[in-house]
Amino acid sequence: MIYNVGLIGCGYMGQAHLADSYSRENINIYAVCDRDRERADATAERYHADKVYYCAEDLITDPKVDIVIIATYPSTHLPLLRECLAHKKHVLCEKPIAGNVADGLAFVKEVRAYPDCKVLVGHILRHNDTYVKVQKMIREGMIGKPIVMRMIHNQNTLGNWKKYQALIEETSPIVDCGVHYVDVMRWFTGEEVVSVDGIGAATVPGLSEGKYNYGNLQVTLSGGSVGFYEVGWSNSIETETAKEFVGPRGRIKITYREDRVSHREDGNLVTIYRHDNNAVEYVNVPFDEKPTGIQLEYLIDMIEKNVPANPSMDDVMRSFEVVCEADEKIRSKMRRKRS
Repeated sequence: MIYNVGLIGCGYMGQAHLADSYSRENINIYAVCDRDRERADATAERYHADKVYYCAEDLITDPKVDIVIIATYPSTHLPLLRECLAHKKHVLCEKPIAGNVADGLAFVKEVRAYPDCKVLVGHILRHNDTYVKVQKMIREGMIGKPIVMRMIHNQNTLGNWKKYQALIEETSPIVDCGVHYVDVMRWFTGEEVVSVDGIGAATVPGLSEGKYNYGNLQVTLSGGSVGFYEVGWSNSIETETAKEFVGPRGRIKITYREDRVSHREDGNLVTIYRHDNNAVEYVNVPFDEKPTGIQLEYLIDMIEKNVPANPSMDDVMRSFEVVCEADEKIRSKMRRKRS
């Protein structure tokens, strides 16, 4: 079967979804939608979409649309999901699922109220071969437990600050991508988060009160593992990525293809250090672009084979709750500092 896909939101992630899905034989980029008419028109032309819309409701109510990809700001996710489910559409929705915990709980409730409509939330690392491989290594005890998890994803925004500033006004850096890495910590260890803290700062002038562009989330998990996620968006911070897992038997480090000093054609690099014999092993994992197409194929498996969502809605909600708790603690500390 060929599925007609409609995309709402033709920004960065919307483009990433289409780029990796366009050439798949069972997917037809049927419609695209964006309030920015010029961007919507350009996207429709680039991917040869049959229809272009400037109002999300028009796309959702089109009877030929089978699957809707929601790639808009978090505050729009719940109303768009409700509209999609009311019109019997399957949905791939970008993370985070909402702008606050109450809306997140409502999002999950809506999904469960329409079991015949399949909904997958875009926790793309669950469908990334590199992370799948490392998760298996850790679950099999390669580095032992407890584990220290170091997650850093800082972005220098020189030349593109307005884009990040708009996102900060919508949601915090900790919430926006933190859901990925809290999910990774729980998924890799099989442990539950039992305590949450965070620190943050506004290092860029012009942000609204209570907003911040740098954050550091810290969690303790039920098996004694600990982890942190650091994220900063500014013109002065250095772009930096680190994904490292340290246990009593060794450590595992993920180096993205773009961060390798050589052999980038080999994809992502997984470096494994074993403490018992001081051996170091290097594993190349082929990687091209964000595996959005693989993620969409998984949604199709949910439709055709009734496989469960990956991650489950429970896992999606728990990671969202954790980052929202960290975000509130950061904001509370900032408020106390101002008073």
